Amino acid sequence: MSVEQLRSKAKKALLDGKYQKALPLFEELHQAEPKDLRTYVKLAELRERTGDSEGAIKDYIAIAGSYAEQGFVVQAIAINKIILRLNPDRTEIKERLKALSSERGDDWAISTIKPQDRVQATDISAVDRAKLSFERTPLLSSLSGEELESFMDSLTLKNFSTNEYIYKEGVLGDFLYLIGMGAVRLETALASGGKRVFSRLSEGDFFGEQAFMSRTNHHDSAVAEGDVSVLMIDRNTFDAWVKKDAKIKEVVESFYRQRVLARVLAITPVFEGVPADARAALADKFELHSFKKGDVVVSEGDVGESFFLIRSGKVQVSTYDAKHHDKPIVLNEMSDGSFFGEVALLTDKPRTATVIATTDLELMELTRTNFNDIANTYTSVRKVVEAYQKQRVQETIRILMKRDA
Repeated sequence: MSVEQLRSKAKKALLDGKYQKALPLFEELHQAEPKDLRTYVKLAELRERTGDSEGAIKDYIAIAGSYAEQGFVVQAIAINKIILRLNPDRTEIKERLKALSSERGDDWAISTIKPQDRVQATDISAVDRAKLSFERTPLLSSLSGEELESFMDSLTLKNFSTNEYIYKEGVLGDFLYLIGMGAVRLETALASGGKRVFSRLSEGDFFGEQAFMSRTNHHDSAVAEGDVSVLMIDRNTFDAWVKKDAKIKEVVESFYRQRVLARVLAITPVFEGVPADARAALADKFELHSFKKGDVVVSEGDVGESFFLIRSGKVQVSTYDAKHHDKPIVLNEMSDGSFFGEVALLTDKPRTATVIATTDLELMELTRTNFNDIANTYTSVRKVVEAYQKQRVQETIRILMKRDA
């Protein structure tokens, strides 16, 4: 029987809930591929499910040790949580992680080592690979020794099955999530009623930071892609750690800004024709601006050389009645994912409306030059913006005619 046939047979027995039958199959699979730690994890889980707790602990310790030595710190922490659940006295992995983190220092010369995803196993030593991976886990990279041990103790491990929601859009964001094992997709609801995946995450990534940092409801949903083990950080724990190390908050806020941008680009109709993997590259084209409630973003009659995308917050769009200059006419109200400024951008004429922030506001500005660069690469972008421009001109005429009637 080939390895692939054996793997298929083992997975089928597992999915059918025939654990006693699956156990020897996974043992054989592990013997065939001893370096495949995910298969090894399944074997340990089966030992636990079939009542062999000691055998499971032995396997989990070996797995966590391998993860730690290879530098997969988050995975090692997740497995360590399982070990301590089965036997609180087995703390050797925690001690190994603590020692590993204490060894980190400026003499590691991380900058001289190639990025982890391009490094071959033979390029660097196991120790340097472990150090590199630890540094590449930004949420943990500033912790060492006792701090890391305390941080590990404060995490909660939770498991999710394939397509199970880790959290749903609209739920209050009380936790920050760190993927121990498995993969997670982030998806957001579209105005049309469908859903769009705007990010796929894997082991070592964290998520949920947008609602967590802003103390609001989630604007997206997180879904398990396969079986997933997630480490959860509650708000009290996070706040306590931020007081000890401000870098943790800086890291999370940086990812928060990137993730929000990814979501906004995913739900904005303008970029529907841009492949998901290409949207991230567009981020460098935008310049971020912040406004307070009541601030005037653009004024009617101004020269228009750019296009704006709302990252967070709301605006009111208005124009002035030629007969009654003191009475603005509200044309539209916009929020996250909406855009404006396209009329001046496309027609090379002055701004046709005044836009005022009705809440605290974050805008992403795209200059005419950068817009043209994107539109030349993705022709659908210009077509969508032109269609919206015509639609909005017609809507403005309709509102003005209704007012004069």
